Amino acid sequence: MFTYIKAKNFKSLKNIEFNLNKTKIKTNQFISIYGENGSGKTNIVELFKLLQQATMARTIDIVISKVPKEFWKIPEEMVEQLPTEIAQLFQLSLQLKEYRMLDEKEETEIEYGFKIDNREGFYYIKFNDEIVEEKLYYMAGKQRGYLFQIKKDNSKIIKELNNNIFLNQKYNDELIEEIDKYWGKYSFLSILSFEMIEKNKEYIDANISKNIIEIINHILAMTIHVDKPILKIVPDNFTKVRKLENIQSGTVKKEKIHEIEKYENVLNIFFTQAYADIKEVKYKINEKEDKIYYELYFNKMIGGKIKSIPSKMESDGTKRILDQFDTIIGSLLGETVVLDEIDNGIHDVLMKNIIMSIKDEITGQLIITTHNTLLLETLPKECIYILSTDYNGNKTINSIKEYGIKVQRNNNARDLYFKGVFGGIPTTDYIDFEEIKYALENNEENANEKKT
Repeated sequence: MFTYIKAKNFKSLKNIEFNLNKTKIKTNQFISIYGENGSGKTNIVELFKLLQQATMARTIDIVISKVPKEFWKIPEEMVEQLPTEIAQLFQLSLQLKEYRMLDEKEETEIEYGFKIDNREGFYYIKFNDEIVEEKLYYMAGKQRGYLFQIKKDNSKIIKELNNNIFLNQKYNDELIEEIDKYWGKYSFLSILSFEMIEKNKEYIDANISKNIIEIINHILAMTIHVDKPILKIVPDNFTKVRKLENIQSGTVKKEKIHEIEKYENVLNIFFTQAYADIKEVKYKINEKEDKIYYELYFNKMIGGKIKSIPSKMESDGTKRILDQFDTIIGSLLGETVVLDEIDNGIHDVLMKNIIMSIKDEITGQLIITTHNTLLLETLPKECIYILSTDYNGNKTINSIKEYGIKVQRNNNARDLYFKGVFGGIPTTDYIDFEEIKYALENNEENANEKKT
């Protein structure tokens, strides 16, 4: 789980610290982030996205390089028409400049504090158009220490690899060569994650300490939704696989029939409890040779009769819940899940019921951005974070617990938020649309006069 994030010159975040701890010794497993439109909530989510992209970058580029060159001669406007899994390739190659604050000469710096099995550490990365410094602090053998420290001094790369982590001197030398070739464009975590995929497990286990392997596995197992989920380009046995490729329809090998049965069961539990008119959730299956084609259907009460409706014909809100469902349940299985605008297109009461039902069952970490203020009435105050912006554009993110304000039933967090006590809420009272209408009409009259 993440314990804190510090960021400088990251997109719209000049200098911000995000403390995810519930107490001095306990980390929040559920966090909801509020803030006005344009305040930078998505950029908080992008901090997690960058970490995963920076860890996957070398693998992604290798995969993309193997795609025939003719494939890339597709006009940009046609990319959206491609299948989702292919279209996402266009967005995956790491472009560090996209994460930089505009018109900023100083480097971007990010430090991620984390905890695995109650052992704390941090990962630090500093970059402009390329990475200029990177270091990882965690368990190095039986004691805590730096697993590696790498930085660029003029044109020279200074490298320090901990001998307790990289166990074989010959392999250590090979990694030094990899750093000299690729570091800067790629992070060392990315170089290592590619090594873990490229080489067999026995070789990696014999040469790299399990401490750094578990960190990389945790990062790759994260799921981050910003508009679209990141495509995972890793082999099935590399991270924990819990899901179908597509929860609504697709094709799997016959031996994966248990995955379909498992999902049918959990979706049945969820949707029959969340929707009054859904009586059953079923997968229709068509077997051909060694493969199974499956499609999700809802048996719904319509006009006094049960009708079987394919999920693809459901409302956008229901389809969004389906898209996020597999992501959310990852947090029940010990994974870190980060969702931007979780409530987009979903009724406030339904989303409140989902969150309040799941929050105490989380074994990993679920971090969301939301505009659902109903949650403010019932969530513990340490779970509620407000992203605020002052008049100079400086941003802070704090849990409302840190404000030291007593929250009571007749003075609840929702009322206090609407009163602007915590910030993070639009301050505009009135927009003069009459003046806008006049300006439009006046401009049209002027245009007509110029024509005559």
